[in-house]
Order: sequence, then C-alpha cells, then structure tokens
Amino acid sequence: MAGRSSRPSGSVSRTVLRSASVLHRTCACGPCRPRGPPPAHGGHAGRAWTPPPPRNTLGGAMELLHLRVLREVALRGSISAAADALDYTQPAVSRQLAILERQTGQALVERTPRGARLTSSGRALLRHAEDILARVDAAKDEMEAIATLRGGRVRVSAFPSTIGSFVPSGLRAFGDRHPDVQVDFRVAEAGPALELLQRGAVDVAVTSLGLAAGPPPGIRAHPLMNDPFLLALPRDHPLADLAEVPVAALAGEQLIIGNPTTCPDCEVMLMACQDHGFVPERRYAVDDYGAVLGLVAAGLAAAMIPQLALTGRRADVVIRPLDAHLVRRIVAMTAEGPGGSAADEAMVAALADAAAAYRVVDGRRDEVVAGA
Repeated sequence: MAGRSSRPSGSVSRTVLRSASVLHRTCACGPCRPRGPPPAHGGHAGRAWTPPPPRNTLGGAMELLHLRVLREVALRGSISAAADALDYTQPAVSRQLAILERQTGQALVERTPRGARLTSSGRALLRHAEDILARVDAAKDEMEAIATLRGGRVRVSAFPSTIGSFVPSGLRAFGDRHPDVQVDFRVAEAGPALELLQRGAVDVAVTSLGLAAGPPPGIRAHPLMNDPFLLALPRDHPLADLAEVPVAALAGEQLIIGNPTTCPDCEVMLMACQDHGFVPERRYAVDDYGAVLGLVAAGLAAAMIPQLALTGRRADVVIRPLDAHLVRRIVAMTAEGPGGSAADEAMVAALADAAAAYRVVDGRRDEVVAGA
C-alpha cells in the first residue's frame, strides 16, 4: 500500500512494539499459542468468526489499545482503514481484535463484502468503550492542565500576622501569573496548619518553626523570612527610655507569654529568657497579639511581639528592639515526595517573592519603630 513501508507479513509497527509485552501474554497466534493461530477474521464474507472458548472473561486484562482498535474499525468500516488510522499493519490490528474477542468470549467483528462491521456484541462493547475512552482522554487533558498550570487548584493556609502582611500579596501575584488555577485559602495557626498538611487537607502551609531544627519527617520547609521579635512596653515603663532593651533586663518583669506547646513563638520567648539566666514570670497566658497589646497598653505587663504582628501604631504602647537576635523563622511547608504539583511550587515561589519584598518595607519600618 502506498505510503507504508513494506514489512514481512508477521511484522508490526513501532506502535505495536510498545505493546509487545501484552501481545506476548495474550496473543492468540504464532509461537505464542502452541495450538496454532486462530482462523482468519471472518473466513467467509458476511459471516462472523466464532472464537474458541475463552480462557479469560471481561475481568481479564482488557486494555485501552484493544478498545481503540475496536472503535476505529467501527468508525472506518474496515480493518485496513483502521490500521491506516492507527499507523499499524493490518495483521497487527487483526491480532488485537483476536485478543479482545478471546477475552470477551464473543465475536465482535464480521467481515462484509465492503469491509468489516461490528456484531451486536461488538456494538454493545463499543458503547461502553466510547465512554471509557472519553473519560481517559478527559483525565489526560486535566492532568496536562494541572502540570502546565492551566487548571487544577492549590490549597493554602497561613496564620494571622502573615495574612496581615505579605501573604495577600503572594496570593495576588499567584493569581495574576496563573489565573486558571483555583486557590482555596484558610486561616490556621502553626500547630493546626501542620496537622492539616500531614493529613492532606492543605497543599501549602505558611507557618513558623519555633525552636525545631527543621520540619517533621515527610514535610519540606521552604524559608520565607526571619521575623524579629520586638519588646512592647507601657509608655510609662522605665525600660521605655532605652533605645534598645537587654533581654536580661526583663528578669523580674511581668511578661505576657502564651502556651509554648501550641505556640512556636512562645517557645522562642521562653528559651530566650532561659538563655539569659532567668525564668520569666508569666501572669497572662495569651497567644493573640491584639489582646497582648491591649494588656500592655493597660500597664499590666510587657511582651515580646514579632514585628509582623505589629499591624498598627498605638500611642499608649512603646516598641523597642531587643539586644538579642531573636527571630521566628517563617516558612512555607509542603509534603515531600511525588504528591506535590506545579501549582504548589508556583505558590511557594509567589509567597517567597512577596516575603522578600515585604522585608524591604520592614527595613524602613524598623527605623520608625526604634524611635517610637
């Protein structure tokens, strides 16, 4: 036939060679079948070939290739035309049909004077095959869209002080770059965020590490920024006159520090005090920084507060830097392994860019805060 390279009658195309393992397992012809090849398809025009009793049923290893061959025969009206459309040899198509008929135990194709047509059983199988192939093609399209950021979704969580600072800019940048990817967002503190990530409820969790050297097994931490701790004092507090407050000067002071088992920030605060030789007096165990500033303004205690949590100026609170390099490490956590997606990586990159840009703003803000 013009346009097709000549092959020995028993040869198959390169496409068929990719299914060689399947043909070897189930081929009903040649050396693969000691009893010899089955009769040629449709030995008499208009009469369907009746296959031998099947060794497999519909529960066997039916493959998508078999269904595609059946569909092409139905569409083209002949085995040779189906072979042309699939870029197979005609014998290769006949073998695929023979495999399918042996698996189903039904005659699926009959030859006619003008080509080939499906039997009633073949038409019944084709109706299901069309649905199966359509679903497979749709799945491939969806997976391709996810891989190329033309679809899919990414689920993100973050804690309040990052939401009040750089996270919204990261979310907007991601949306501008990848408008076809859906973003699901929720608020979650550090402990709950890690639990959500570990059970697969979120894909990217913006959180802080506390004193941990790194994330738990199976989790990857992408650094975003180091957020410095500052000291919040009542305006009439004696330490408010200092340009920089030594951590050691807080010994004997009432400090607001929450529960270190649930708050990584509080863990860092307690360790800083212990490193400077004292255990702080914790009269108020509060984790919400808005509430903390209210208690400080009332003159009830002092508090170490991360800079990102200082979203507004208060005339009744003085903010001073500490003499120690005390920071919380803000990271974007993702699950390790093949479960991640291109959208996860793109979201982490967008958040990292937003955090880097926000650090520049914080650098100017440091000068204002230090002189308050």
